[in-house]
Amino acid sequence: MISFDSNILLSYYQARAGVTGAAASGTTTSSSGTKAVVPKAPWLSDAAPPSELVRSALNGRKLVDEGANTSALKGVSPDYKKLFATYQALNTLSALAARAGEKGVTDGELTKLQTTLTKGLGEISNYVQNLSLDQLRLSTGQVMTSDKSTVGVPKATYSYTTDTLYSGQVDDEVPKFQGNVSFGVAVKSFGVTTNVTMDLSEMGSKPRTMSNVVSYMNDKLKTAGFNTSFSVQRTTGQERTVQVAGKPVTLPATGDDFALKVNGDSVEQLTFSAPTTAPAVYVTTKAGNPDPDKNQLTDDGVYETTLTKYSAAGTSGGANAGAPGGKVFTETLQGTINTVRKSITGADGSIYMLADVDTAVDGKTDLNGQVIKGESDVALLKYDSAGHLLYARTLGATDEANGLSLAVADDGSVAVAGSVSGRLQGAVNGPINNGDSSTTTDSFVTRYDAKGDEQWTVRRGGLQEDEATALAFGSDGVLYVGGRAKSDLPGAVGTDPSGGYDAYLSAFATDAQGQPKALFTQKFGTAENDSVSDIVVNGSQVIVGSKENGTAKLRSFDVTPNVVTENVTKLDQYGAYQSVPVTYTKTANVTAGTVRDLGSLKGGDLVGLKIDGGQLYVGGSTANASMSIGGSNSASGGMDAFVGRVSLDLSDTGSDALTYYGGTGDDTVTGFDVKNGTAWVVGSAGANLDGQATVGTKDGYVAQLNVGTGAVDWSQRLTGKDGYATPTSVSASASGASSLDLFGLPAGKMDFTQSDRIVSATAARAGDTFQIRTRERGTLTTIKIEANDTLETMADKIKKASGYRAKVEVVSNGNSRVLKISPASNTSTIEIVAGKGGTDVLSSIGLAGGVVRATKTDDGKTVSADGSGPMYGLQLPPELDLTSEAGRKNANTIIQRAMGAIRTAYREVSDAAMGIKNDTGTGAGKSGGTVPAYLTAQISNYQAALSRLTGGG
Repeated sequence: MISFDSNILLSYYQARAGVTGAAASGTTTSSSGTKAVVPKAPWLSDAAPPSELVRSALNGRKLVDEGANTSALKGVSPDYKKLFATYQALNTLSALAARAGEKGVTDGELTKLQTTLTKGLGEISNYVQNLSLDQLRLSTGQVMTSDKSTVGVPKATYSYTTDTLYSGQVDDEVPKFQGNVSFGVAVKSFGVTTNVTMDLSEMGSKPRTMSNVVSYMNDKLKTAGFNTSFSVQRTTGQERTVQVAGKPVTLPATGDDFALKVNGDSVEQLTFSAPTTAPAVYVTTKAGNPDPDKNQLTDDGVYETTLTKYSAAGTSGGANAGAPGGKVFTETLQGTINTVRKSITGADGSIYMLADVDTAVDGKTDLNGQVIKGESDVALLKYDSAGHLLYARTLGATDEANGLSLAVADDGSVAVAGSVSGRLQGAVNGPINNGDSSTTTDSFVTRYDAKGDEQWTVRRGGLQEDEATALAFGSDGVLYVGGRAKSDLPGAVGTDPSGGYDAYLSAFATDAQGQPKALFTQKFGTAENDSVSDIVVNGSQVIVGSKENGTAKLRSFDVTPNVVTENVTKLDQYGAYQSVPVTYTKTANVTAGTVRDLGSLKGGDLVGLKIDGGQLYVGGSTANASMSIGGSNSASGGMDAFVGRVSLDLSDTGSDALTYYGGTGDDTVTGFDVKNGTAWVVGSAGANLDGQATVGTKDGYVAQLNVGTGAVDWSQRLTGKDGYATPTSVSASASGASSLDLFGLPAGKMDFTQSDRIVSATAARAGDTFQIRTRERGTLTTIKIEANDTLETMADKIKKASGYRAKVEVVSNGNSRVLKISPASNTSTIEIVAGKGGTDVLSSIGLAGGVVRATKTDDGKTVSADGSGPMYGLQLPPELDLTSEAGRKNANTIIQRAMGAIRTAYREVSDAAMGIKNDTGTGAGKSGGTVPAYLTAQISNYQAALSRLTGGG
């Protein structure tokens, strides 16, 4: 029998596989006369079982322990001990993540695992950031030649593409363009406004094809001396696949899709109008089967949210104004939008929406590029009348937030309110708010200006749960907030007996320093659960609609603001302090007035209040067939929608009117609006609603009601994805339907500008931070996001903080402008580190974080240009989530990637010590030179072994 030492072959294969012989044995080797000592790697030996690692970590033991990695070998570089300590700390994180995914883990244990993991990430980051290594460099982030952000500020684009207007052939006449069709466009250029009428009857007998209509409109604009033009946007039709007898059959495309494109000019402001208009109604719907697998224990529902515009013109709407119930468009909103809570049509015809947004949907974790930080967040969305998104603003909560109310002022100012738990950076906090680590909710209110830039956010809660559920703008800059609280809010006064939730009315105003100030908080209600549904303002009168112990009530308050003008010292644009007069609401007096009881809702809800035509309208759902509002029609039985009309003084019942709407089943109300005495309601439809047949598994409805007569002017059952549809909001526009709908154009001014503030365009909040330094173990400099920061001001901050060793540019990335950080010279190295204390902003602005350095090619291998040792990045974020399956999967992937980086660093450093050359460069390897002695010996041993195996043949 021929025998040989198998360690010869093993050593060879381990070397070629990246596991050196020394790594396997923990011995010394010799190469070119230099003695190298390489200790045994911890992943090649029997490690402590994961259960022991978890138990030790939960008991508070530190994860990083250099003393546990001391080698018995003499002459071992201390770098190995530090690498091994980092690796074993990461291994403990891996064990924690694995334990979180096991069956039988209680909520209490999961909380401990999450807390320990977060603490461990911080411990590892602090350790790595302060490491001193001789042969390599280690970063908690990535290793890059430049750090280019993936989230930026939108560019000002001067074009607009409509939805598809027609599908067919290029020379076909477009049905929407037939008949008496016209619209106007006002072009303002250098202060002068010129009105251009686009009346297609002027085309005479020429066929109204897409190209002919565009040529006609361009001739009109060119004749008027403008650069703005229209063009045809053509999308090639796609083949269709249909099922025939259970088999897929491919059919040819029926035609191409055609849309209009407006090619604007930066000096020409466009405003679109129509000769006749009529009401339109916008409905948001959440659709999808909530339980596809018929297992209530699984969360497998996949939903989509849509925005649909209907014409509600009636017979007197005029030419091209649309017909009642005519669908103008349906837009499917981004998948991360979970539910639209409320929608309002602004004075300019735009549609404002308040939505809850969730974490990853179809791989997306953002809303229009803005990162969703926590489990859920609140979003303010603004669409034009043609259904195109104008801007999106997320609250930026790092844990959980829910939007519950929305208000829009006549000047375009917007406010949103709801509940928030966990961290909310940049908010003005009340004196007894719940902490950042608490799951107890506080009320929040955010106010935006007409451009969508945040003015302030206030978070104001009690010791127990509370939330803001209603908003309304008043005079003198006062914002009224209503809600419910389980404990007293700061400064609350009133006679509400304790028990359950108490209803409250608060008022806020902007003080002389531009910050929110609470003017008063009034509580009211019963000993049971009470809440505020809506607020409306009529001069100094504030009317609150509340649900108190199941009863609908209207409460009137008289509010007198105290407006003052005071001199305030402020910095001017030149950095000098100036005393300037500021007029603001300093205090307000509130007096409770008339209370009107509308009767028990019997399990229903009070949904909203509206003032229209000098009267107060109230809408909701009820099973009470005899609500305390006069002049009613008959209820249908079960739960019905209702709309009531009462006088604003709440005491005169002479003008009362009440109409019920429903079928024999239960019908709910989720949205309510009134324009010109006509009410619109939406909700879930029961059986036999308005005599309409069921169209899906679970239908919704939209109905247009004449409150004075009780007549149903128009109604429609709604269905959606999988046969399920739940309308979530409705908003009406008194002049939203017009001939502009035929062209897919928005009514009013076309505004191409976008906010350049970082906190508006991203999920960053004022006060968020990140850190940088320009040398290993150097002092970290904190960079803080300010409310008015732009990409340009942020670039200046970074350059100054780096001592101008960083080159910071604002560059283009698609339709956005983003930051790009790179070394200012070959010797510059910049480390970008996450912000501390929960204020990290890197993910919000799309910066990767890590080390940015220049590189060069040395002997076919890419190395750092600064001449220091090789660099390795762990790519560890400051936080990971173990509370969801997706979060645990992501955490495992990230931790394993970091552990792989340590293994790579160990392998390459130990190979270098032993003389093993690994060519990781992109160039071709060397074909000449002297073969190292260690490799000659290995090859010789390998050839000898093969020779013995083959008998020397």
